[in-house]
Amino acid sequence: MLRRSGPIPKTLQKLPAAPGLSEIHHYLSVAMEHRGRQVEITWSTPDRAIDFTLNIHCPWRGGDTEWKLFVGKNMRVVWDYKSCDVLLVYNLIISSCGEVHQSVQADGVLAVNESFRDSSKRRDTLFMQTANTMDATDPKSNPAVGTQDNAWSRSTLPPTGDLSLVEISRLLQSILLAKMTGRLDVDQGSLHSKIFFVDGEPLHADVGGILGDEGILDLLTWREGKYKFEPRVRVSQRNVAQPIESLVILGVHLVDKVTFLRNVGLQTDSVLIRKHESVAGYDFDNLAAHDPTVAAHMLKALYSVIDDKTSIKDLVDKTRLSRSQWVPLITLLLNADLITFTNDYIGVKEEKPSIAPKIIDKSKIHSVMMNLRRPETGMFTYEAFLYFLEQEYFRGYRSGSPLSVMVMEMRVISGPPNFERQPLDTPALAEVVRRVSRLKRHIDLLAHYDQYDYAMLLPNTKTTGANTFAQRVAKAIWSASLAPGVDSSNLSLAFGVACIPEDCLDLGVLLAAAEAAKAAALRAAMPIALYRDIK
Repeated sequence: MLRRSGPIPKTLQKLPAAPGLSEIHHYLSVAMEHRGRQVEITWSTPDRAIDFTLNIHCPWRGGDTEWKLFVGKNMRVVWDYKSCDVLLVYNLIISSCGEVHQSVQADGVLAVNESFRDSSKRRDTLFMQTANTMDATDPKSNPAVGTQDNAWSRSTLPPTGDLSLVEISRLLQSILLAKMTGRLDVDQGSLHSKIFFVDGEPLHADVGGILGDEGILDLLTWREGKYKFEPRVRVSQRNVAQPIESLVILGVHLVDKVTFLRNVGLQTDSVLIRKHESVAGYDFDNLAAHDPTVAAHMLKALYSVIDDKTSIKDLVDKTRLSRSQWVPLITLLLNADLITFTNDYIGVKEEKPSIAPKIIDKSKIHSVMMNLRRPETGMFTYEAFLYFLEQEYFRGYRSGSPLSVMVMEMRVISGPPNFERQPLDTPALAEVVRRVSRLKRHIDLLAHYDQYDYAMLLPNTKTTGANTFAQRVAKAIWSASLAPGVDSSNLSLAFGVACIPEDCLDLGVLLAAAEAAKAAALRAAMPIALYRDIK
């Protein structure tokens, strides 16, 4: 594989003052359009005493954007950060500029820090129109209190808002970077949370009756609710032990696992079922090593109480596990194929609507869906696959969620002397559809691809998750004969996986990447290949 040698070319831009949020957005877009090329912007302090340089680099292979802030003529590194969160980078720039100047000039620190933010705000008219923050220069909206107590003027988010528009992790990071003191209230219907902060760090938390660190972790999974920050409200008790940065990192991993369980249809009323009667001698320590948030003894303890009839809610009450504990445990057991679950025992709650519900003719829905499928296989047509792929692409673009595609070749190898590769016949293909349907989520889509190949559309799935699913599919297909004369001894599988945005950003490139990965799997005589491994 060819590699670039020599220095990475740079695009330089001199700014008259610290960049505003919209400018950082703009230069990030420039860096994404020229992947592999470093984009650098420079500016000076208002008194021209110190120079700053921001380096932006989007790697060729994808992944998070790399940000580096340098200070002085000798380009000393202030911080090196990887993130796609422009707001967080903006806050880091503003706070870092003030801190660096503080180390050089002890007097007038607050004025210097505010001058950075004021200059960037004046240049960032787009951001000023969209963020309804208080004017720090207006004495009526800026009562004379301590700097930490009145820190909302240094935050980039309004003091009231909606979690459907502002991620809770972003809100907490903004409070931390602005070193705010006060109480954050979040209302989500019947649930209410209160978190008290001192200089940006949480001191006391009560989230729907869940206290301390566990309460904040639970709050990080909220996606809806109204929030309001009340400054200068204090409390003397402390029940939060970990710093907010650590809790946010743990919360991000917890959100990923909660989303996974929701996508596979798991509910707290679901019943876990062991897939093996006995796991005597199973290495739970090795399994727990795959997730640093999981303890081996807790994993074994939870597995030991699964009896194929008790709901998750009752198991959690019995074992006294918190949500941040049982969610990773069940996720790990599901991915290891040690357990499955059923929702058959969940009672259907009778809804009493305030108005008469409109009758939906499900036969019409069925008729439309059948027109999009091949009757002999039950799989969606290639044209339907392309249509749904485009819809998921636009949905993922708006929500920022990943999208994976798996292109599959399945062939029967004839005996000597020719060793011909023949497509699966209809009975064998129907058995494949049946086995895959037992594994896939409701939102996943199995379809014909080109003439004799097949494809799976995997929304909200990264490469790692798609690889895990591909392994489960291959294992299920090879587990027993698909039809007389078609078994693991003469069945060739070649699956290629590609993902947006990890591998590319374009639909056409996504399909080409999945096909290239499938071809690589075929050449290497292995069942699965990931495009990220062959680039």
